[in-house]
Amino acid sequence: MHLLSRRRSGLFLGLLTAGMLLVAQLPAHAATAKILDRTAASKIMPATVFFRGQTAPTQGRNSCGVHFANGKFMLAALVDTSGYSTEVKQKYQGYLLTEVPLDFGGHRLGPGAYGFGFIGHKRFVVLNIGGEQIMEASWHAFVGDRPVPLEILPAKGGYQLCSGRECVDFH
Repeated sequence: MHLLSRRRSGLFLGLLTAGMLLVAQLPAHAATAKILDRTAASKIMPATVFFRGQTAPTQGRNSCGVHFANGKFMLAALVDTSGYSTEVKQKYQGYLLTEVPLDFGGHRLGPGAYGFGFIGHKRFVVLNIGGEQIMEASWHAFVGDRPVPLEILPAKGGYQLCSGRECVDFH
């Protein structure tokens, strides 16, 4: 029986050590937050959103988010902008909802509802719900084989919000 106990203890310690090594190899945010795919995000993203005096349907199939360890969310979705002027459509491609402050390229974005877009000259812009630009950060090219219309990926020190081949880092 003593030998059996030793084997169980050895097995337990081996599994514990392997588990600790696995956790140590994960980025810090991976253990504290969960990236939401389109299925999970579309369940909590509003079907329509308000922006610049109009409502627009969100594209559930093109939504994503992060569920943070504190229980709060950040959600993003592409939006059907067919009712908006060409000037607004150029910058307003998606809707961002956040319950936590976010940092995009050194620019702090407080909790709230925003429009966003990836525009020329590698610029990512965020607009308040009145359509005024309140923030701008640089985007970089997607590194991978299969970009999708909108997704959040893990990145060093945080995450990437990617729309096709255009990605902006945030934490």
